[in-house]
Amino acid sequence: MKYRLAQLADVPSLCHLESLQPRAAQWDEAGWQTELAERSAYILCAQDKAETVGFVALRLAAGICEILNVAVAPSHARQGIGESLLRQAVDWVISQRGEQITLEVGATNRPAIGLYQKVGFKQVGMRKNFYNGNEDALILALQL
Repeated sequence: MKYRLAQLADVPSLCHLESLQPRAAQWDEAGWQTELAERSAYILCAQDKAETVGFVALRLAAGICEILNVAVAPSHARQGIGESLLRQAVDWVISQRGEQITLEVGATNRPAIGLYQKVGFKQVGMRKNFYNGNEDALILALQL
């Protein structure tokens, strides 16, 4: 597995990967292009040979980082790719002198919640009926 920063040429692969994961943010190509151009963004891809099989997208400003979007291809699930992406993202935030990382996750998304907890995230809040008006979002944070 190879990990590298995303580039504009990755946009079609990132969109395709999201389409395989209904809980991902589902950005369109323009959204990915905008995110890649954002100075505060950090987007890390996992590649298996020439195929993008995972990513994590985050933004860091004033010491606070927010994880915006994460996905791993179903064909590569449960192989440690999501954890590796998250740990590398945490390392990057630390290298940038970040103080905290936050994210939102659906309250029923047990696999994702377990992964975030494994990396050290703890629930700090909740948004009622945040997703599609019928699923709560848990707010998780990692103090660095």
